[in-house]
Amino acid sequence: MKRIASQTSLGVTLLKIILPVCLIALGVTGFWYYKSKVVKFKRNPAVKTAPVVDIMKVNPSRVTAQIRAMGTVQADREVVIKSQVAGTVIQVAPEFVQGGLIRKGQLMVRIDPADYALAVNKAQSALAQAQADFEIEKGRQQIAREELKLMSMMSPNEVQETSLVLRKPQLEQAGAAVASAQSDLETARLDLERTRIIAPFHALVRSKEVDAGAMTAAQGALATLVDVTCYQVEVQVPLDRLDRIRVHETNGSPVRIRSLYAGREWDGRVVRTTGAVTEQSRMAGVIIRVDDPLGLGSAKGRPAMLLDDHVEALIEGQVFDNVFSLPRTLIREDSSLWIYKDGRLEIRKVAPVWIENDRVFIQSELSPGDLVVCSDLSAPVSGMAVTLALGESR
Repeated sequence: MKRIASQTSLGVTLLKIILPVCLIALGVTGFWYYKSKVVKFKRNPAVKTAPVVDIMKVNPSRVTAQIRAMGTVQADREVVIKSQVAGTVIQVAPEFVQGGLIRKGQLMVRIDPADYALAVNKAQSALAQAQADFEIEKGRQQIAREELKLMSMMSPNEVQETSLVLRKPQLEQAGAAVASAQSDLETARLDLERTRIIAPFHALVRSKEVDAGAMTAAQGALATLVDVTCYQVEVQVPLDRLDRIRVHETNGSPVRIRSLYAGREWDGRVVRTTGAVTEQSRMAGVIIRVDDPLGLGSAKGRPAMLLDDHVEALIEGQVFDNVFSLPRTLIREDSSLWIYKDGRLEIRKVAPVWIENDRVFIQSELSPGDLVVCSDLSAPVSGMAVTLALGESR
């Protein structure tokens, strides 16, 4: 029995040793078998390809700089009309209403002239009295001169002739009274004339302060008038663009003005600057003149311009000859352009002479017929090979 047990134990031990060895051998054999069956791929060397780009051929042209600015319509001349005499308003013109149009020389307001007409009559009477006194004094002076002559003939002693004896001071006093009475009459007539308030120019009544039946005091406000022969628009322009604008009273840069709300348009011209820079935006103030803003004269039929309207002004600035106009997106971050030349990329520094919205204008760094690369490149290097896209021609 011991022998059988010993043989069984030996068999189990051999099985534990032989089985793992067989499994390992089987695994190695399978690995080498499958490895011999793997398809081997042959790699070809990489072929370098040039980036494909789109191009744009450029040619020079004549360009007028356009400066856009925002502004507000203002009165070119605005005055407050005041009464120079006191009294009751007895008449106003039908056009004397807010927004009404008054012609130059038209009667706007009339103040009761009765008291001032009486003052004129009184002054005329005073002048007539003073003139009569002056004539009487002239006669007295003549009499005094004759009396002095007789006294000289009758008296053995020479009678001294003096200005007082000849009544010269009295005559001068009478003459001064005449002059004073004349001045009083002129003042009374002037006050009477001032009871008629006349429009000093062709005007728009912006506001009125009195109506018929109202009492007005001397220096009391009657109305605010705006000259309608021209308006002005004040716009703000960046300082670096101010030099491109022609400022002149009669030959300034032309301007096209458009209302932001109504879409109406008018023509104007740049006449002057405000002479100051705005405190917050640090921009220059520019004044644009608009003639006949209400379309009453030569521009009859044109839409009326409204005061305080917000407008956009398109100013025609400097004219550039032989400049190249390009989309602003073609200017790279380092202020350069990519040029296609004989299959190579050329990186060329540029300095635009004018930038306007989405366009840039270049004058000296390009030549007619240059091919500007429009495509983006991930790693552009000057001299690198590039290929034109299909359909592109040189």
